[in-house]
Amino acid sequence: SILFINDTAGCADLIIDPENPNKLYAAMWHHYRKPWFFTSGGEGSGLYVTHDGGDSWVERTSENGLPEGHLGRIGLAVSAANPQVVYALVEAKTNGLYKSTDGGFNFSLVSTKNIGNRPFYYADIYIDPTNENRLYNLYSLVSKSEDGGKSFDVILPYNSIHPDHHAFYIHPDNPSFLIDGNDGGMAISRDRGETWEFIETLPLA
Repeated sequence: SILFINDTAGCADLIIDPENPNKLYAAMWHHYRKPWFFTSGGEGSGLYVTHDGGDSWVERTSENGLPEGHLGRIGLAVSAANPQVVYALVEAKTNGLYKSTDGGFNFSLVSTKNIGNRPFYYADIYIDPTNENRLYNLYSLVSKSEDGGKSFDVILPYNSIHPDHHAFYIHPDNPSFLIDGNDGGMAISRDRGETWEFIETLPLA
């Protein structure tokens, strides 16, 4: 089946419950781009959940703790260590990081500070597969939280590895091993982001 909202909304993020492949979360994003302007957010944006592999979808709204009004892009992550924990990085009138502890039924605001910039361009968050409170947030920098998103510390500043980070990998059995993909190439950390090695053998321009 197809989750269709309107002609100007597409799926910005799709994640699967690690314990139930029939349960999926979809972040629909209402956006419109012309050469001279860009609109992020509108009536087509929203967070939807299915429990039957996509045959039917239910929207989560402000009644479930998400922001009121038109939403923009939403980045999603579900914990492999505890699938009841789901994070949503929500572009809204006030951007915020939201957390669910009941499997995506209800959400509560965790923080509106230090959660990244340009949400329409990034909105990408990852969870340590062994610790539902350790998050990595990708944007112009990369930051890490050890307290479930209440606070973040930058682990990839501008002067460390090329900025604009768009891809991330955490080894499922060794979460100290990280791979970051960015506008300048790829970097690897083997100590959970304390130090990074830029990979110079890739033929990138």
